[in-house]
Amino acid sequence: MSQFTAILQREFPAIDNELKDYVEGVLSGSLEDFETCDDIYDAVGDILQSINLEKTEDDIRELCEEFLNIIKKNTKNEVRKVLNAPVNIAEMAKEMENVDKNMHSIWLTSKDGGSKVNSKKLEKAEAKLQQKQEKRQDIGKSTVAAPVKLQTATASQVLSKKNTKMEQKGTNRSMDIKIENFDLAFGDKVLLQNANLLLSCGRRYGLVGRNGLGKTTLLRMISDRQLAIPSHISVLHVEQEVVGNDTKAVDSVLECDLERNRLLTREKEIIATLNSGVQDTKLSAELNEVYAQLQNIEADKAVARASVILRGLGFDADMQQRPTKSFSGGWRMR
Repeated sequence: MSQFTAILQREFPAIDNELKDYVEGVLSGSLEDFETCDDIYDAVGDILQSINLEKTEDDIRELCEEFLNIIKKNTKNEVRKVLNAPVNIAEMAKEMENVDKNMHSIWLTSKDGGSKVNSKKLEKAEAKLQQKQEKRQDIGKSTVAAPVKLQTATASQVLSKKNTKMEQKGTNRSMDIKIENFDLAFGDKVLLQNANLLLSCGRRYGLVGRNGLGKTTLLRMISDRQLAIPSHISVLHVEQEVVGNDTKAVDSVLECDLERNRLLTREKEIIATLNSGVQDTKLSAELNEVYAQLQNIEADKAVARASVILRGLGFDADMQQRPTKSFSGGWRMR
């Protein structure tokens, strides 16, 4: 049992084997990628917090810090092996001296026991050195200017001649999306290489993986048609990004009920007008109509319905009253 498994079973006794194996696989398979506690939290933090809702973000970060210490310890420990025979430093030094004496430099040609510089070879070598220095200077200049240029995702794809001809003739009516032999990169990082993707019409697919593997980038490439798909198929990419603010979790659910919000807003406007001293029978009749509509949609039960929905997603009573900005990205996504 690995150290990661021991910690997971200690902190999350109810964790199932599939989830435990997944978290352990992420931690064990990306030792070199985790340099800080934030890197580990971004990879498995939301998953760990969803296992035990009683643990706070600080608790999860302490666990990530413990994981980081284990990773650093494992990467620093090197395997020590016993040599088959003792090493004699003096003999090695003598052998190196003999090698140096017997070596002939490309810069020199020996004649009558003396040495003379070969001018032709020297000129060629100096020219090569000059070229290398110029290349290094160019690389140095580009390295300085690199931070100004934003990294973007790129895709390359080998197109099928058969599909290309069918597209040109307009005879390709397949509703399946088939992308073969494509590469996907973000800046200098290769995300996918020699990959194949088949999406059959009528089926639902889920794209699963830890942060930074290229899930969103792949979807954007498909929707932007940087990866070729049949021209008669349209792909819409909707990002489910929720921005946190001071709105309570239960109120954020109630805001989705547009009809209820419209009626409540109109109710406040009419009451404010009537309280200002305006006598208008039409407003009174409209107010009664607003009350009737609120009763028809059972607006008084909206808070209870929203609470039940949040409860089903794992939000307890205290969490429902917390502002959305206090939740992590995974909880806001719910």
